[in-house]
Amino acid sequence: IVFKFTAQKGLDTSLEESEYKYKVAHWLQEVARSIVSFKLSGRTSHAVTKNDGLVVEYLEARESHFKILVLQFAQMIGFKVLVTAGLLLIGGLLVLNQEMNIGQFVAAEIIILLVINSVEKLILGLETFYDLLTSLEKLGQVVDKDLESQTGEKPFKENHGFNVELENLVYKVPDREKKIIDNLSLKITPNCSILINGPSGSGKSTLLRLIAGILEPDAGSIFVNDVSLKGINLNYYRSHLGQSLTEETPFEGTILNNITFGDPTILQEDVYWALEKMKLTQFVKDQPEGLNTILYPEGRQIPFTIAKKIVLARSIVRKPKLLILKDPLDQFFEKEATEIMAFLTDKANGWAIVVVSENAKWSKRCGRIITMVNGKITEEKSNSNA
Repeated sequence: IVFKFTAQKGLDTSLEESEYKYKVAHWLQEVARSIVSFKLSGRTSHAVTKNDGLVVEYLEARESHFKILVLQFAQMIGFKVLVTAGLLLIGGLLVLNQEMNIGQFVAAEIIILLVINSVEKLILGLETFYDLLTSLEKLGQVVDKDLESQTGEKPFKENHGFNVELENLVYKVPDREKKIIDNLSLKITPNCSILINGPSGSGKSTLLRLIAGILEPDAGSIFVNDVSLKGINLNYYRSHLGQSLTEETPFEGTILNNITFGDPTILQEDVYWALEKMKLTQFVKDQPEGLNTILYPEGRQIPFTIAKKIVLARSIVRKPKLLILKDPLDQFFEKEATEIMAFLTDKANGWAIVVVSENAKWSKRCGRIITMVNGKITEEKSNSNA
């Protein structure tokens, strides 16, 4: 009876308590991540106000859960009192009527009380039980998500380029009607160079993520050497891509690991080649531990351009078949940017390159210039001088 009417409510309040607990932790982490912005925000107390609100909601959820535990314990005590009183009443009558002797009465009472005490211990341990169920539910929310397939075809050889064809792609964010990519088609051939520009919000960054296999289109298809990307081994495909996207930054680890991701198949000479081409050689020389120097998360405590160069070095160290770049040379000195741009677009490298940038200098280096508006390609021009 105790479990029938209150067990589900107890689990619901336990889940609610856990949810608010992690919301508090997440907000504290977010404040720590943006600590400079909050310090410079002046007289506003948004960080504390929001934290107080989340803590209050957490405490209210915890109080609701505690009330369920108290109710269940009270019900158990009431049940125990009723059973004990009933046992004494019925047993007493049976003894008085000589239908049961004293020994049988005492033995029956002991057995029933032992059972009740065992159930009471279960009630007292319910909080731990609810914590266990909540943990399992949280794990389920993670492990129940679909995983990327790690099987599939490998429709190209290591020493061959590949053709990427986007056919009538459509992509939109769930719960929104507006299409970010709207019936877009594009061909990327080996050793080509493509510049994509257009106003903010036109779908340029989303297009790069679709090409990289990070996002799946809602409609349309992506083909690599005439094989659908859905049937290709994604890890193998991505191992032949080099990318420098806006959200990519160095992670906590050595310079070497930030460039190679710990891949033992990458030769040391290729690492130094990538460092040289991205103008990082002097930076590494200046570090006391060279390539073994530890970097902070998100490239903190190093210049922005150095962090971008490390990501660029990471993108070329495997000598990929296709480079996907988003504003790769923003805030670079002009001379340095020109030299790196010339290298990245050099056909001798053997890779195709797709760049999203509003920097006009890319248009002089790329063979195709594409303009996007509202998720569609509105114009495409060729540059015979590239």
